[in-house]
Amino acid sequence: MAALDLELARRRPAWPPWLALLVGIALVADTGLQYVEARDAIAEIEQRNNALAGRAPVEADVPEQTKRELEAARRVLQELSLPWEALFRSIEDAVSGDTALLSIEPDAGRRAVQIVGEARSYAAILKFMDRLDTAPALAQVHLLNHEMRAEAAERPFLFTLAATWKAAP
Repeated sequence: MAALDLELARRRPAWPPWLALLVGIALVADTGLQYVEARDAIAEIEQRNNALAGRAPVEADVPEQTKRELEAARRVLQELSLPWEALFRSIEDAVSGDTALLSIEPDAGRRAVQIVGEARSYAAILKFMDRLDTAPALAQVHLLNHEMRAEAAERPFLFTLAATWKAAP
């Protein structure tokens, strides 16, 4: 007897799923290539930015007057960023009833300060120096000169101190 060939449902063609798979593979490959190209472009841009950041500015195009103004502005910014408050607080805290300040001359560039004052005695000068030497903003306090003012009634000592300005505590 012959086999019966009953086809109740039609067979679908086998090529559409394979075509969808090939399109998906092509899209994934294209996305991967775009990723690699974008990564290389970003690396190149970062490399150019780093090269430009490390390069000195072209000074031939800048007039001499502008260069001087820029240098002055840099110095002002450096001086403004220094711990002025700590310096003045340290000096003010060291002053006692036996000493009086006449002038404070800070040199921000050298990080030094010169202090001129009067004291009732030489011992008061030494105590003032000790207090300044232990202050958080000052170090290496030295007596530059001193003299007794004989013309004044109380005969105070006029003194000049030099100190190094420490970094911010």
